[in-house]
Amino acid sequence: MREKKTFLLLEVLMAFFLVCLCAIPLVTGPLKLYRQQTAHFIDMEKERLADWTFCEIKEMLFNQEIPWEKIPAKGESSLPFSLSPAILHVPNCQAKTISRAFVLTGRGEKINKTEKQEEIVRQLGIYVLLDSKRYAFRLPVTKKSRQKI
Repeated sequence: MREKKTFLLLEVLMAFFLVCLCAIPLVTGPLKLYRQQTAHFIDMEKERLADWTFCEIKEMLFNQEIPWEKIPAKGESSLPFSLSPAILHVPNCQAKTISRAFVLTGRGEKINKTEKQEEIVRQLGIYVLLDSKRYAFRLPVTKKSRQKI
């Protein structure tokens, strides 16, 4: 009589396949969560970079590096001003270089007259452009003019 051949290798492969099949849903959840958290960290870092860029723009306006003539009046918009590119650092990701620019728009204008001088106050809308995303800020800017005697 013939001896039966064992199918041990086939049984082991089938068991390994079943274990892998059951493990896939257990692994995909944490991987998906990791990717979402990484994307969220990148968005948070871009928002931080936009705030930092806004502070740079405020400093440029304070130091009058942007002349008053280039600040748009109500209803007008300026051409994009470019800034030096920034590097985006996120843990466990490669550093990414991001192009930065901003656009000024005039949202309002008011002239305050006092006994000694006049001042023009303009409400600016500042749009910071990081790659393709746009972040909006507002800022009042004042110019003192004409000394009255």
